[in-house]
Amino acid sequence: MRQVADNVFNVGSRGHNFYLVTDQDQVTVIDAGCSKNWRRLESGLRSAGFDPGQVAAFLITHVHSDHFGLAKEARSRDLRVSVHEDDEIRALGNYTGRFSAQTSDLPVFNPVAVWNFLPMLLGGVTSLDFVDDVETFSDGDRLDVPGRPIAIHTPGHTEGHSMFHCPELGILFTGDGLVTMDLLGRGKGPQMMQDVFHLDTDQALASLDRIVELDADLILPGHGKPWNGTPSQAVDITRS
Repeated sequence: MRQVADNVFNVGSRGHNFYLVTDQDQVTVIDAGCSKNWRRLESGLRSAGFDPGQVAAFLITHVHSDHFGLAKEARSRDLRVSVHEDDEIRALGNYTGRFSAQTSDLPVFNPVAVWNFLPMLLGGVTSLDFVDDVETFSDGDRLDVPGRPIAIHTPGHTEGHSMFHCPELGILFTGDGLVTMDLLGRGKGPQMMQDVFHLDTDQALASLDRIVELDADLILPGHGKPWNGTPSQAVDITRS
């Protein structure tokens, strides 16, 4: 576990992030890791002084296996899991479109890509259990959990991909809509994921217009290191 800001912790692994946002009594989990990451989550919670029963909610940026992997386990413990309303069909296992990139889409002979994906493979990224029920949020909803995040709908990576803006903390959790690590190469800093990972790359790029005016000075992505700067600066770099 790595502390990335006051009361904010990254409990993911190299190149694959999910986060805890804490207050005195409860925890918000931003994203839900891969299917074998429950022990990692429990360890992170203990290190921060909490237990799973104090999780107020899992807020999911989008329903892919490296961000939704623990949702089934969380629901089995009667913990709240919440996704954008446009990703609900994915969470329930009723989606019939192109769900995500497949192993066959990836350059398996690229040693950098293999190295970057290894923690997710060990974490169970190839497995995803859907849930029987899930809460939903809409664009602009302010969620009454630690961090008081506001949901910002940024479709393109998936239909319901969303970022979470915590104005009081000066933080924007960007999921896979804006990352700081090239999973298929060595690029660092604010960037889009490669086209193969997006449902609609053009829409994902256009969605960045929705964050340029947000007041934040720390970007916490789904993949890559934290980035100190404003969303506007990060978008400028990404588009350049």
